[in-house]
Amino acid sequence: MDYFANHLPKGEKVIARTKKSIFIFSRDIAILLVLAGIALGVQFGAKVDIKIMTWVYVAIAVVFLFFFMNSLVKYASTVLVVTTHKFMFKEDIITIKVFDTQLQNIDGIEVEFKTPLRRALNVGNIKISTRNSVHEFMNIARPDLFTSVLNKQCADVLDRRVNRVNVTFGIARPRMAAPQADGEKVKAEKPKNVKGEKFKSDRIKGEVKPAQAEE
Repeated sequence: MDYFANHLPKGEKVIARTKKSIFIFSRDIAILLVLAGIALGVQFGAKVDIKIMTWVYVAIAVVFLFFFMNSLVKYASTVLVVTTHKFMFKEDIITIKVFDTQLQNIDGIEVEFKTPLRRALNVGNIKISTRNSVHEFMNIARPDLFTSVLNKQCADVLDRRVNRVNVTFGIARPRMAAPQADGEKVKAEKPKNVKGEKFKSDRIKGEVKPAQAEE
């Protein structure tokens, strides 16, 4: 059963996910080759007794299995997820480690390919800066594709927040007047008389009339 399917709120869904790359096993293979090479060199160069070398090879196998199992658990249990509202990270080693943050809290996203080989294999590191901290995730498969989806989702969340603020404060685009056709005259509206103004002019008329009669 998927961990995120059981822990996401109702209405929230997973948009993109990625995990560790199999490139993390390269360290374990390198350790095995170096230790085995040293052991073979000692065995055939110094002509050490085969019984002693048997224990040396057993010790090398134990060391290799320790590193290999550690990488295997990380590869199988580490997941990075983008949902409609959050970025989430989960890792199971001995206990479950979960990190999540709201998309509007993300300030920066950085992808790094340290070597040309990593770039060719599409294996890189993702660094996410939030308001209070910086989180770096190593050896992630397809980091460029994952971060492009994360960037787009962050932009969509920001646009929705801006639109919601504009509606709340009644901010809208001003309406432009309809353009007039060539040669068309704009008809001026005749000002309407107010009732009180008409009454006042009649009263003034009545006061003027006696003065004209006396002249």
